[in-house]
Amino acid sequence: MIGLRSTLVRDKAPLRKRTVRAPIFLVLVVLLSALFAGVSTESVSAAPAGASAFRGMAPVRILDTRTGLRPTAKSSTVLAVAGANGVPANATSVVLNVTAYQPDGEGYITLYPWGSATPNTSNVNMQNRRAIVSNLVTTKVGLWGNVVLYSSVGVHLIVDVFGYYVPAATSRAGRFIPVDPTRLLDTRKTTRVAPGGRVTVPRPANAPSDTEGLVFNITAVNSGVRSDGFAYWSATPAGSPEPATSNLNILDVGQTIANQVIVKPSASGVDFYSYAGGDLIVDYMGYYTGSSDGDSDIGLYVPISSTRLLDTRSSPNPLGANVAVHHGWSVEVATGGVAGIPVNGASAVALNVTMTRAHDDGYVTVYPAGAVRPDASNLNADRAGVTAPNHVQVKNGTRGVTLYSYGGADLIVDVFGWFVGFANSSTYPAPVNTLPDAQLFPGTLNIPDIKLTTKVREQVMMVDRDPSHLIESRTPSQPGNVAIFGHRVSHGHEFRNLDKLKIGSFIYLTVDGKQYSYRTTAIDIRTPTDPLLYASTTNDQTLSLVACHPPGSVKFRIVVHAELFDIRTL
Repeated sequence: MIGLRSTLVRDKAPLRKRTVRAPIFLVLVVLLSALFAGVSTESVSAAPAGASAFRGMAPVRILDTRTGLRPTAKSSTVLAVAGANGVPANATSVVLNVTAYQPDGEGYITLYPWGSATPNTSNVNMQNRRAIVSNLVTTKVGLWGNVVLYSSVGVHLIVDVFGYYVPAATSRAGRFIPVDPTRLLDTRKTTRVAPGGRVTVPRPANAPSDTEGLVFNITAVNSGVRSDGFAYWSATPAGSPEPATSNLNILDVGQTIANQVIVKPSASGVDFYSYAGGDLIVDYMGYYTGSSDGDSDIGLYVPISSTRLLDTRSSPNPLGANVAVHHGWSVEVATGGVAGIPVNGASAVALNVTMTRAHDDGYVTVYPAGAVRPDASNLNADRAGVTAPNHVQVKNGTRGVTLYSYGGADLIVDVFGWFVGFANSSTYPAPVNTLPDAQLFPGTLNIPDIKLTTKVREQVMMVDRDPSHLIESRTPSQPGNVAIFGHRVSHGHEFRNLDKLKIGSFIYLTVDGKQYSYRTTAIDIRTPTDPLLYASTTNDQTLSLVACHPPGSVKFRIVVHAELFDIRTL
């Protein structure tokens, strides 16, 4: 199963062919070119307000800050999109592939219509300074045809436009018809694509020959990287020359990464070009109608102000604040009645889904709530600790959408729009989440502030040799509290300096090849029989270090409480 990322920034193809270069200004500079551009002859929508039809186009690069001014931390780049580069001035939304390259550190990019307040959402997430991260973005167009790219950290930005939406009360072409995800290609079962090679996916049989666009989720697997350090995949109409844009970028050899793509096919289908070679998985998510289809409002797109629907690190979260979607778990997210989305009038929704703090290698699948989970995926992690965003255009259920996690992760879901139609009937009850399997100790505990590194064994009977995990508590891979008991004055007296820890002190616990990073939140004194020494009162992932108190006495216990903030594969 595999998920998604996208576009690469490079000094060679696909970035070398800068056919169109839009002017870019930062923060308060207004671009007026779109104001005087010609207006499309598309009809203006009556109802629902903002309803729009999609128009596919050959991808065009409209921004590359490597040739100009690099956005700084907490800056806004205003970009003219409507009325330029083949996008009409009356476009309501645009479909972009946005790439963040060489960020100053961990951060994010948020796109929104110019003239609106910066929303509490994100589109592209960067994990470190090495990042090359891309994501498909559908965003409303703002004043004078502009959109804003807000950067939380300094970073280069590359933007390619793949299509746009225009007002329409009804339309023949450009209405989105979602399908049950179908795997069309998996080169792991056929032939690996060589560097500089391409593989063609024919137009699916249910998509019209004049379709405005096909929606795929593509995943790179067993990725190669060329000697220049770059690797990417590009989706283009079959038979096109080597592309000047890209959709999916690879950072490391062997990386698994995915991204959603919307591409207008040729008569032969869609070509997927690989700069550095590797395997590719293509899942088919739906299509846009063509001019040969009947006139209707079903499948028209209605853009909305971006709204956060789920954030398992805090809220909103139906699992409880700070409760991750653990391995094998699912979470339902309601869409109807939120941000103007009708309760039973949306056939599909346009989401941005981000996995972060992945517990292990794995994937996330998004599908209509109450439906059978498909054999497909939307996001992927090839190790613990991964952060990855993806644009997810998916069928909607009467109860909303379900997100399933294989491997476990925190999940963030933002919604940007919906498609007119009827929601898929949510027939089946919500999945029941059960406790994931426990991990087995031994492990290693490291606390820099008290210069402690020690082995951690299983069961308290081993405490005379090393600090030991209390089997009454959870393990790091599970929701709830992990409790470790150790001596202060006898045997190895590893916990003699627990009282010297401070709020904010870091604690690192390594088990089964994964490092779990915790931050101290409280230090208190309890009686030996107090269940809060080890109990899990919530499904938060927490840690308790327990020892006798005061030193030399067994009357009380000192307890250091900490909460998980990061996971990494070592």
